[in-house]
Amino acid sequence: MTEYMPIMLDVRDMRVLVVGGGRIAGRKARQLAEAGADITLISPEAEPEIRELEAAGTLRWLRREASEEDVDGYRIVYAASGDETLNERIAEAARRQGALVNAASRAQAGNFIHPAVLRRGRLIVTASTSGAGPSAASALIRELDERFGDEYETYAEFLYFMRKKVRETVIEPETRHRLMRKLAETDILDQIRQDTFVPWSETEAAAWIEREREE
Repeated sequence: MTEYMPIMLDVRDMRVLVVGGGRIAGRKARQLAEAGADITLISPEAEPEIRELEAAGTLRWLRREASEEDVDGYRIVYAASGDETLNERIAEAARRQGALVNAASRAQAGNFIHPAVLRRGRLIVTASTSGAGPSAASALIRELDERFGDEYETYAEFLYFMRKKVRETVIEPETRHRLMRKLAETDILDQIRQDTFVPWSETEAAAWIEREREE
């Protein structure tokens, strides 16, 4: 069994190639565009979603069949055409070039897969069966969707705000870690759930940091 390593990847301005013009390729292209990738898509035809992305200037669409030579210079390659043989040729060529490769028709042909995802603002929860059953992972995410409500988006924003303030005002790494652990022990999430939470001001955040760092 392949042992996958979970990772969160910043793809802003990263050169990414998508081979294929169907529904799967369109979904991948949309996700990449939202993450700020520099996208080139190769396919003779394309779904409306891809045409919309091209019209918006968020990807370049080359209207032709892809070949192995097209993978040169790309750090991430999606082999997402409806032709399994083409996908495997593209995936093999991209792997030889040292690229990260996702193969839609057969996961083993690539070297990374996408998990099912639940987003609540800055909070991202993922689930994967390592390629064994993507539908099962999606079902688990649907269950988590019922558990993690919109309050987690507010909570994650609060933690981001406080982490930034802690890093700005505290030099010692150990103290930073202790403060963030202490913050996680507060009842802020319960306050958000009960609709009694009032966002902290810069002054209140600074006062909390000074008070807690001295303990």
